[in-house]
Order: sequence, then structure tokens, then C-alpha cells
Amino acid sequence: KQSFRDYLQQQAPVAAQGKLHQDASYLTAPYRLDKRTGERPLAVFFEQADCEACDELHLDILKRPESQALLAKFDIVLLDMWSKTPLTTPDGQAHTAAQWARALNVQYAPTLVMFDANGTEAFRTEAYLKAFHTQSALEYVVSGAYTEQPNFQRYIQTRADDMRARGLHVD
Repeated sequence: KQSFRDYLQQQAPVAAQGKLHQDASYLTAPYRLDKRTGERPLAVFFEQADCEACDELHLDILKRPESQALLAKFDIVLLDMWSKTPLTTPDGQAHTAAQWARALNVQYAPTLVMFDANGTEAFRTEAYLKAFHTQSALEYVVSGAYTEQPNFQRYIQTRADDMRARGLHVD
């Protein structure tokens, strides 16, 4: 009788650090995402404070050199998916973070929604992902590969094959 999103909010969370992991390189309020300058894509992390997967994402996966190099090519926003933080979306709509998360049908923390430089949604991840898949998703958007290969699974298979051909281990 209720949405999956509302059900998850009511469940007892796994022990977590209880905070969002903001970084000095992330955009700060006021969030006028329709007024960004430059040609960089936008990465919006929808998270929540009590989120073990969010902790691992920020304390391990996003700290890796490969992830840092990819993140440096994005404008990044970290939002609490339940908060009343006001913002203007890339298409110019005024919302709170919670309203925008609901409008985008964000169901899980962490969810990463990536927009192209024009503010059009390019790709999203809605699950806990390991480093290879997180980095692949970031590269998929920043490289523009999503415009040529609409199937992400095929993209990551090709990426993995290329990495193995260069002698890199893919896990």
C-alpha cells in the first residue's frame, strides 16, 4: 500500500557513520543547477546520512585515483534525498532535494544521476556498485560514450576487454 521508497525509509538502517560525506570540490548551496557555467557534465549523488553503502562509496571507491580523475571532469552535488534543501534543477524548476528525488523516482541510496552539460539526464546508477562499475558509469558519461553505445553492459564489457588487453586486472 506504500511505495518502495517510503518502505525503505521506515526500515532500520545498517550501522553507518550517520553523515553525508561532503567534499570541498563539490558544488555548495545555493544550488542553481540551471545556472552552471562551462561544458562539464553534472553528477548528483542522492544519499542519506545513515547509509553504509554511501560511506563505502565516499571513503573507498571515490577516493581511488581512477575515480578522482573522473570526478574532476564533473560538477558534483551531494544531496540528502530526504532533505528540504532548496535547489533549482538543471531544467529550471524550484524544488527541495526530497521533491526532486521523488520527481526523479530515486528509490535507493546511493543513487547517482548524471546530466550532460546541457542539463539533460544522461545516465544513472541506482544500486550499490563496486569501484569498476562506478568508474565505468562516470567514464560512460564524461566520455560521451552513452551517445554512441546506448547499452551500458556492452560498454563496460568493451571497457573491461580493453583494460585486460593492457594487462590490467578487472574485478
